[in-house]
Amino acid sequence: MAKVHVNEGYELYQIITDFGDPLEIFREGIQNSFDEDASEIYIDVYEEEELGGDNRLIIDIWDNGSGLAKCNVKCFFDVANSSKINKKFIALKNKHGYKGHGSKVFFNAELVQICSKTREGDYWASELKDAIKQIAQNKELSYADPCKPEELGLSLPEEWVSGFMVRIICPKYFKTQHTHYKLNHLFLRDYCMWYSLIGTVETKYNEALKQKNIKLFLRGLLSQEFEKKYKDLSMCDPIPVFADRVLGHFEEIALGHYFPPERTSDKEMKKYADLIRSNKAKYMFYSKLVYNETITSGSISFRLIISMEGYETKRRYDLLLSRQGKATTEGTHTDGQRYGLWACKGGVPVEKIDDWLEGGRGVGTYTYMQAFVDCDAFQLTANRGSIMNTDIEKLEIIKKEVNKVFKSKKIRDAMQERQDWEELEKTITSIETDKKDLSKRFTASKNRKTIKLPNGVEIFEPTRLKNGYSESETFVVLMAIIQHFPDLFSFKLLDYNTTKGIDFVVGYLGFPKYIELKGTLTKKINHPFRYIHKFICYDIDVSKNEIVEDMEPFKTTLKVIRNNVFESNDDRFDKKEYTGYVLEPEGTTIIQSMEVICLKSFLVEVLDAKIQ
Repeated sequence: MAKVHVNEGYELYQIITDFGDPLEIFREGIQNSFDEDASEIYIDVYEEEELGGDNRLIIDIWDNGSGLAKCNVKCFFDVANSSKINKKFIALKNKHGYKGHGSKVFFNAELVQICSKTREGDYWASELKDAIKQIAQNKELSYADPCKPEELGLSLPEEWVSGFMVRIICPKYFKTQHTHYKLNHLFLRDYCMWYSLIGTVETKYNEALKQKNIKLFLRGLLSQEFEKKYKDLSMCDPIPVFADRVLGHFEEIALGHYFPPERTSDKEMKKYADLIRSNKAKYMFYSKLVYNETITSGSISFRLIISMEGYETKRRYDLLLSRQGKATTEGTHTDGQRYGLWACKGGVPVEKIDDWLEGGRGVGTYTYMQAFVDCDAFQLTANRGSIMNTDIEKLEIIKKEVNKVFKSKKIRDAMQERQDWEELEKTITSIETDKKDLSKRFTASKNRKTIKLPNGVEIFEPTRLKNGYSESETFVVLMAIIQHFPDLFSFKLLDYNTTKGIDFVVGYLGFPKYIELKGTLTKKINHPFRYIHKFICYDIDVSKNEIVEDMEPFKTTLKVIRNNVFESNDDRFDKKEYTGYVLEPEGTTIIQSMEVICLKSFLVEVLDAKIQ
């Protein structure tokens, strides 16, 4: 019988590079610290200046856990050789990094150094140089034999009886601006608090874990700027805590996913809005934990947590959440990307599963809640990015139980309550917006010009927008003119339509033609010239002899006719001179010349109107 062989170099390369997000370096580092029972985990990201101007990026991850015995050094560098599994390849209880793949995310760097101290007296260091280059040249990977830490310039705090550190020098994931910005303190803390064990939801139901008082001490790039900006309740809640520690000045982040305090009544929400001096509608600060129970079905057990939160509540603690009306920028995320139903393992969100909810609206639509299905039975893919390695029958059982809860009266009522507040938020926002618009328009009306017709009637001049005068308000002006002077024009309107712009149907030489209405005539027309008899506009944004094209495109040239003679069925205006405009076709007989009536000058020159 033939034995299966593994292409060592190729497999090493695939594992080292098989990570979707560069920040998974920190997920794996925190996970390893948890497995070694650390109570303090430190992450420090910094740059050292190099001669020639290029900075050398360094990531340090320390912990005061039990450390790694020198005889087990291979467990860090080897693939699938984990000290966290038994002889049957089953993960030991409460161990997270049992696959033997996770630490390999560190290897995609110029240099990886480790240092370990154990209670038994081991104190050693080792290093791995340019793993990818080694694989390319030798088709295998080698690391240095353990040595004294000072030989590599490494050390752990003297007061630690045990601990471990990994130093990653020039990680290749962060060489471009599209990845480097993720190391800024704001982005790095967001990742750690949502997608690593520091942000586990398990503390919401496991008091023993909570009592361990595990903390992350974080210092990303630009941490000083972050500390200065987010220093009071007007900016965020909770306020970040910074402290001086044995390894420097760090933000102190407590273990556990953040769930905001409950605020469900008018009084509670208003009190909070007043506390943070916010002028936002108080209903936006709604928050309520509506479900936090263990569910068991046969041999499968999982925790379901559901929290309903208002628009502003989420943005108080989720500092990278985008705002309505503003485009997402690099590093920010939308409500739909972050909120909804998540599958978790070990309390850590792995994958959005909004589509599990029967009769629901799909992924990205349950933005009024953060909900978590935390189940140890989930089997993750090698890069821990999906639960799809889980047996399909187990998934169906969990899915069925989740839907039972979401269909229960308690949860339906809670969801309806949150949705009612959301509708109220929209109503209040609409009222406030209308109030502001009313005030703005009232102020603007004082400076708005009017058109005074010769019979004394006054109408508003169309509003000037960014792209020209308002087409709909030009229509109002034209209708007012026709109403007061029905015989002014020589053509008769047979029909008009406002569904796709505004146009009129008129008869010309026995054939139907369009008169196209524009607020401002520009060089590009979104209708075919072949069916247009003339244009009526309030103003013209085309100079004499400039080209005007239609959608086909036919080209025409704008001609200006001084002292043109107006033909009218109303004797008061017939034969009056005015400035005429014509679009003359170029190189074709398919289209005819098209008159352009510019109301802005026509009103003054023909009707003797006054614009003031």
